[in-house]
Amino acid sequence: MFKPFLSHRALTAFVVISSALLNACTISKVQNSKELTDKALPNIAIPNQFAAIPNSGGAHVDDGWLKQFNDPELNELVIEALKNNPDIQVIAARRSQSTALIDAAGGAQYPGVNAIGSTGGKVGSNGTGLSGYYIGASWELDLWGRVRSSIAGAEQNAKAINADQDAARLSLIATLTKSVWLARNLQEQAQLANANALAAEKYAELIQIREKIGASSLTEVSTAIASAAQSKEAALNAVQTRDQTLRAVEILLGRYPKAQPLKTTKLPAIPEPVGAGLPADLLERRPDLIAAEARVNSAFYLTDEKRLARLPKISLTAGFGYINSQVFTLLNGSNTSFGVGANAVIPLFQGGTIEAQIAYQNAEAQAALANYGKIVLVAFNDVENALSGEANWRERSKQLETQLNQQKRIMQNTRAELQIGRIDQRQVQQQVIRTNTSEMNWRQGRLDALTQRVNLYLALGGSAN
Repeated sequence: MFKPFLSHRALTAFVVISSALLNACTISKVQNSKELTDKALPNIAIPNQFAAIPNSGGAHVDDGWLKQFNDPELNELVIEALKNNPDIQVIAARRSQSTALIDAAGGAQYPGVNAIGSTGGKVGSNGTGLSGYYIGASWELDLWGRVRSSIAGAEQNAKAINADQDAARLSLIATLTKSVWLARNLQEQAQLANANALAAEKYAELIQIREKIGASSLTEVSTAIASAAQSKEAALNAVQTRDQTLRAVEILLGRYPKAQPLKTTKLPAIPEPVGAGLPADLLERRPDLIAAEARVNSAFYLTDEKRLARLPKISLTAGFGYINSQVFTLLNGSNTSFGVGANAVIPLFQGGTIEAQIAYQNAEAQAALANYGKIVLVAFNDVENALSGEANWRERSKQLETQLNQQKRIMQNTRAELQIGRIDQRQVQQQVIRTNTSEMNWRQGRLDALTQRVNLYLALGGSAN
């Protein structure tokens, strides 16, 4: 019969004495973002629009921001990327890892069962002919919460991993969105650049004709030819940049990069501006802040786990065994036995190992807290830059649109003057180049304004679809 390590009275007394330490050994609770922000940034005043009570009002920002652009082709491409992009497979694997971490930590809650067996003849390695088996179970009583702290830490770490993968998914969608719009813009830019090259070439031919009749100088001819060469070079560069961007889009989609043109070169309309009064919980949706918050909580839980390791570990045990020898008589009667008991492991002296582990984990927790404060500041900076950037580019886009509209009127007037014979084709070709250039600038301004809106959505957090 297997006997307990401690007698019943001794074990009872031991539990009573150890319970006196329990009040000082409660595990930490999850700290929310406001508590962590106050700890990480005690000397920074948060502006009112971010210090408001969550969901207390303010401007509404739709969580699924892709539909704000009403871009069917983009929506189809996002679905394709989320299905075929290799990074999505990495994300799925990381999520599986996070689940495994929780399962691994949670296994300590349950009894462990092990079996040991051996056999040997009379002339075996030790000459005893000993054979037998033992099946034992051991269950650690989590009186102080050490196992619970380990599980809570694993859950928070898994939450951080999942948030990192949410950030990666969101980054993929945002990168694809910007790349698609850039590719569309470059497709159109390449066409306009080629039109400019043709107009510059036509203009140079007209100057050469005028030089032959003495109406232009050789300097004007050289200047026109040089300008035509520059326009042709710009057109070639536009084609190369367009193809490189199209290949980048195809890589994001998980396709072979063959620079296949997109279905349309149309850019979506810029959504209505986001007003002032943003509620504070918008920042709490950012995956990087969710991950940083979870890592702080995980670090503090692990600190608790190390601290609670100083207390005794009490385990209940049970076992069943069989033993026999072909040489000696080991037992009188049955060769099988069954026993239950309890074990206690008391860390009396570990050479400072536990204290060093606690100090190390405390430093890890403080580092995680400081990193959380850093990410909070980055989040605020992202929002401020995105808000001001979008407002700036929205206004610049309007000014560029005004320039384009006026240039188109000039183009119309120039063609009308050509028809009545007031000017020749030289002025028409010059206005063609200016009109195309104005349209390039307008499209670039609109692209920049759309890009800033995506940056604002990323800064405010939330999902894309």
